[in-house]
Amino acid sequence: MTPGPPTPPVTRPLTDLDQVPWAELRDAHGPATDAPKHLRALAGHGEDTDRAWRYLWSALHDRGIVYEAAPHAVPFLLHLAVEGTLRPDQVLYHLREMLPPHGDSALRAQGYDPARSAARSQRERELETAFHAAVAAGVPLIAPMLDHPDPAIAGEAAHSLAWFPDRAADILPALRRLCVRPTLPHSDRTTALISLGLLAGACGDRSDAPFLERILADGHDPARWAAALALVKMGVAEVPPAAFDAMTAELVAVAVELAFMSRTDDEDCVPESRTRFCYGAPERLIHPALNGLPVDCRAALLAAARRTLVDLGERDPRPWDVAWFLVSEAHADARPTAADALTPWQQVLLRVLSFTDWVWASGELGGRLASEYGMPETPDALRAWLDFP
Repeated sequence: MTPGPPTPPVTRPLTDLDQVPWAELRDAHGPATDAPKHLRALAGHGEDTDRAWRYLWSALHDRGIVYEAAPHAVPFLLHLAVEGTLRPDQVLYHLREMLPPHGDSALRAQGYDPARSAARSQRERELETAFHAAVAAGVPLIAPMLDHPDPAIAGEAAHSLAWFPDRAADILPALRRLCVRPTLPHSDRTTALISLGLLAGACGDRSDAPFLERILADGHDPARWAAALALVKMGVAEVPPAAFDAMTAELVAVAVELAFMSRTDDEDCVPESRTRFCYGAPERLIHPALNGLPVDCRAALLAAARRTLVDLGERDPRPWDVAWFLVSEAHADARPTAADALTPWQQVLLRVLSFTDWVWASGELGGRLASEYGMPETPDALRAWLDFP
């Protein structure tokens, strides 16, 4: 059965559950006859509620596929969030996890485009579109959550609303208020700034650029990298050099942290969350953003990489390990076999590393470059291969 229009209504009380023909809709296991039982269970507590969330995750959305029943469940979930039966951030988290494109690094200024899901069947694209439309209809209810006094709710709202650039005009006023809220936790502040860049860029609004540049100018502000990323996503005419410094410095800081964690067995060693995007992994947003920059940014990238990588040998006892994290994340989306297939950022990163003797001493970095990417395994050979003046 083709899902009916998910709007109106935007929300539906649980008393309307039996008005939906669940037996004619499918979830991952067959007819969605269990959906009303689990949606009702969400209004309770304990093990039944836990099972209900598991159902929503595994039956309505399984292995990246949205099923017929999912769009019809959205109005009930939004009702439970708005009336306060469920924590709004919990509902938004589950809805966002089901939204296409699947994965924060896939976020683009144009939002969801069924044409980008060409590998999926027409039916799967129709269901994704229906689910996206059902959540989009709730944007007027979600946007006010940006002003919620609980930063966990406001932060999740900022994260979730990044998927709706076509509703940017309705979202930006409250999002701007969130960006300047005092004492906002770091991960929520960076999330708000990145969402600001995405949504403002989607509607061609560059008026927030001076605000973001002021954050960049504060060398002690830990959110500088998010402001820099926001400027790139906003599509400013010229990205300030300080933005490249902020983003590359954050990449190095993350790589040092990841390298340290890979060498420790301390299960209590949990890094501070840096953002809600990409499950707290800013490198998964920064590298794609840098890889998307044009070649005329290469000189600025080179200068920034030199400044941020200069002391890596003093910051970590195994600097080759840190270098490998940087290289592997920069090449996560592709495995180029020729130097001219590299992005300007990939060229810059390899070029700067080829002049940093401390990352080559063990031979580990060269061995991995050769085995993983077919690149030269010595710095001299790597420089010659790059042919980078």
